[in-house]
Amino acid sequence: MSVLAATNGSTTAPVATHAASPTVDNSDLVFNVDLFLICAFGLFVLMLLPRATVRFTHKREWVNGHFLHSVRLHNVSSIIRRPSKRDAVLSPFPAAHFPTHKQSDPSYDFDDTEKWATTTDASHTFASHTDLVRKASTASGRERRRQNVPTHMPGWSTMLPTLAAILRTTLRPGLTIGKGLVELTYFAVMLYAGLYQSNPFTQPIRAGFVAVSQIPIVVALGTKNNIIGMLIGFGYERLNYLHRFAGRMLVLAANVHAIGYFYSWTSSGNFAKYSAKPDMQWAFVALIATDLLLLLSTNMFREKFYNSIFIPSHVISIIVFLVAICFHVPFAVPYVFYAVGFYGLDRLMRLFKSRVTTARLRPLPDLGMTRVEIPTINAGWRAGQHVRIRVLSLGMGLRGWAEAHPFTIASVSRSQSGEGLVLMCKKAGDWTNRLYELAQRADYGEANGIGSTVRVLVEGPYGGPGHAIFGGFSGAMFVAGGSGVTFALAAVQDLMKKDLEYKSRVRAIELVWSVQDPAALQPLIPLFTTLLAQSANSYASLRISVFYTRAPSSPEAVKAYRLPPGLTLSPMRPKLPGILSGVVDRSAALFSGGKERRRGGGALTGVIVGVCGPASLGDEVRKAVAEFPSKRRKAVGGIELHEEAFGW
Repeated sequence: MSVLAATNGSTTAPVATHAASPTVDNSDLVFNVDLFLICAFGLFVLMLLPRATVRFTHKREWVNGHFLHSVRLHNVSSIIRRPSKRDAVLSPFPAAHFPTHKQSDPSYDFDDTEKWATTTDASHTFASHTDLVRKASTASGRERRRQNVPTHMPGWSTMLPTLAAILRTTLRPGLTIGKGLVELTYFAVMLYAGLYQSNPFTQPIRAGFVAVSQIPIVVALGTKNNIIGMLIGFGYERLNYLHRFAGRMLVLAANVHAIGYFYSWTSSGNFAKYSAKPDMQWAFVALIATDLLLLLSTNMFREKFYNSIFIPSHVISIIVFLVAICFHVPFAVPYVFYAVGFYGLDRLMRLFKSRVTTARLRPLPDLGMTRVEIPTINAGWRAGQHVRIRVLSLGMGLRGWAEAHPFTIASVSRSQSGEGLVLMCKKAGDWTNRLYELAQRADYGEANGIGSTVRVLVEGPYGGPGHAIFGGFSGAMFVAGGSGVTFALAAVQDLMKKDLEYKSRVRAIELVWSVQDPAALQPLIPLFTTLLAQSANSYASLRISVFYTRAPSSPEAVKAYRLPPGLTLSPMRPKLPGILSGVVDRSAALFSGGKERRRGGGALTGVIVGVCGPASLGDEVRKAVAEFPSKRRKAVGGIELHEEAFGW
């Protein structure tokens, strides 16, 4: 007995079966499954809606974090050009500048802390940060009276810390229990859609319907500006794991659909007959395109050949697949239109988010980084966000000028320093190595009067803390590994700036930086010195702890570093539980009975812990947060964890 697979407009090839015609309408079933997924997503949006509402009660949040732009700033500091490395340059803020500090917390006193010294390297900033050092707040008298600090809304991880700790448990690199549960749920829904009153061996048509119905979801999750991320406050990098998993489910369903028909045609001896039909030939094209998508999206191609193979194959394969599936079965046309609509919206948003401008390049040899300064863009981003940049110079190679790479913004929006948007790009591959070489040539050219600017295309901003507002917490701790310090620097500078403007509740800030070579600290000493000088005269206290794990090549040079009070350098891995405990104590020090003794009398609003670095460092931070004593956690108002992807 056989059934005609033309039901629901799928295909004209018959499939042998021993069951009666299915009573379930396949198109209605997959539509209802998609509707269920939309409702589940809507429930998640509703859970995050209170925090999103609180965030957007602040006018600046409607502007920051969406589009890069430039604003006119008053009293902009002039740019200070970097002298040659051959010149001996002292820190602009010598130790005598700082007032006497009170005795530090014993938990921060390390026996291995390096001694102060008398010299330091030239500033890595190439711009004056004296605008940050002032005794009086930059807030107007009206702002002071209004106490314009952000409203704090705790996240679900703060209210349910035990559950949050379980969901953050790492199963393997890049996969936590929480992500695994999301993928398992999605797989269960797809399994239901494929098996409900259907046998995939005798009725492979259902798998084809399931594959087609997921096209819009896969495309939407893969775009940089997607509706899903916009509604829940997640950057595309945080949803990319779900895009990959949904794509694998689509490919699996497509292959189950095809194999079922291949088996049926072969068994009946009609393979050549049916495969010669035009709609079936388009099906072969679509199948090959999806399988190529899966093959060329594996870790090897994505990590080693991202711009040369992964991106081109993705674009070509998805176009071929969408065209072929429309010719194969008319039922797919509406789903393809939705997918094209999501992709078109993304391209339109990326166009609005892109800026072509001029940038200055500076090599940072001690950090192995290239500093990119874009003074013509000085506003529009939030601390922790990143941009994608193309360097439009033939010095990047025949193809390198067209490649876009993501980097975390290392400067503060609307900074008075005049340096604008700053990126610190670590040498980690061919493109970044060429960028560093270009910066070296530019640095040499500037010294000889040639110039050091290049044209760049900047796209963003993306990512960031979502609906959380760092300034709404009572304390903040930022942990960085290697080049992840760019995220921590941006967050700390932003909090210090907001403190001067009476727009932050944070009273204790800790920056923990783990590096392999202590020489990495040298170029950042001037900036750290500036931030600590500002902290000495502001309401928020700042401590910076740098840890190195590799013996220095020149111990005497390390001892010669001129470290200001509040900055420590220690030869060990950071003891994160103890440091977090110190931040909690400092955050609660200004409070009595749960109420603040000064500036408004508000209650404790918790501690935000941010981390950006290798996966092992993220695991250590998650463990420190999860194992923190519950009683002290509750007393301080909770501890919330924000993780930045080291790479994606």
